[in-house]
Amino acid sequence: MPNYRGVGRNILTHKTFAAAYRGAGRPEAAFVLDRLLDRAARRIGMDPAELRRRNLIRADEMPSPTGLTYRDGAPITYDPADYPEAFERLLVALDYTGWRAEQVKRRGSSRPIGLGLCAYVEGTGIGPFEGADIRVDPDGTVFVHLGVCAQGQGHETTLAQIAADELAVPLESVVVVGGDTSLVGYGMGTIASRVAAVSGPAVQRTAMQVAHKARLVGAELFECAPEDVVLAEGRVHVKGLPGKSVSLGEVARAAVRSRAVAAAGGPGLSACAFFYPDTVTWAFGVQGVVAEVDLEACSIRLLKLAAMHDCGRAINPVIVEGQLHGGIAQGLGSALGESLIYDEAGQLLTGTLMDYPLPRADEMPPLEVIHMDFPSAINALGVKGVGESGVISPAAAVANAVEDALADYGIEIDRPPVTAARVFELLRASGRWPVGEKRRPSS
Repeated sequence: MPNYRGVGRNILTHKTFAAAYRGAGRPEAAFVLDRLLDRAARRIGMDPAELRRRNLIRADEMPSPTGLTYRDGAPITYDPADYPEAFERLLVALDYTGWRAEQVKRRGSSRPIGLGLCAYVEGTGIGPFEGADIRVDPDGTVFVHLGVCAQGQGHETTLAQIAADELAVPLESVVVVGGDTSLVGYGMGTIASRVAAVSGPAVQRTAMQVAHKARLVGAELFECAPEDVVLAEGRVHVKGLPGKSVSLGEVARAAVRSRAVAAAGGPGLSACAFFYPDTVTWAFGVQGVVAEVDLEACSIRLLKLAAMHDCGRAINPVIVEGQLHGGIAQGLGSALGESLIYDEAGQLLTGTLMDYPLPRADEMPPLEVIHMDFPSAINALGVKGVGESGVISPAAAVANAVEDALADYGIEIDRPPVTAARVFELLRASGRWPVGEKRRPSS
């Protein structure tokens, strides 16, 4: 490679380029902030949980302006929520007090334990917009076309639920298609924990418009007022007369020629609407980890992990929990092993799964996930983002826990991953490790 010198010249590299990563930037910031909090607590002789407890924003201070500006140019104001209540629920789920007592019992043993915490706020649902196009076919199928596409997050299910609820149709009759620019020409992408919080309200708004058109056409068919028309179980009927009904598909067929929809967007049961959030909606979460360090093998074993996240109103709790589980596993990978290591010639040394250790099932600790529901003030659905949340805390919480376990040795962990080899080097450098040079790390 040429050795370029001088200001303004390009530097060439064949190292791995930056690419999409869940929560990009947030785990790094959380690592620095929460490592500093733990060290401050140790310096003043206070339990790390108590230091955080005293500094959490109170429920009666919400919504809480920060005086800062978000990247969309809007002032940062945290959504109404009860951070102290959420924090206490996490401590109970982790059994923080019980593990502290166990830590005292294990002090001086070859397998000390430590506790680590990491709390965060996360701006989710950034704009500027997302849209949805919804059409009801004469056979009753509801097509939901989106400007975003899924990457495995379950958008098809979540957004179908929103449409099905607004149109009062069975979930299986809704077909969701995302990312086709011939159907919806504009979309800002599946990034930044934003689909449920931005596309969700767009789907709701569009479905409401379609439902309004269905009531107009139904009123024409039944010779009644639109407000007396009821949508239920895929059918349309007059209020109080469920036995006299027609299918939503029949209404869609009639809507093609009906003049009732002339002022409501034109022929057919279809509509296209966009949602423009004023700014992001702020989610809150905290995770706690209990870690055991084997001083002879220098290995780390996670005994328990508890996570609390407030994503507002969960549209599909199973998908929400799955997103948190996946994010936590990803975060534990970066906390305990994943690292791009190059030799002096720039050759990647961790290029296979033998060298780049993704978390295995047997390495995952028992997980307990707590859901809190403090509705968003930014969108009508009350939802906040969750897709990136699980990955934010693990690296910081694990580092806090390992440093807590090794506090008697004066160990300070300043970067992930916290591997057995890293623990070995830190212990050897401390000069206080009784095992000394007799052992080598197990991995």
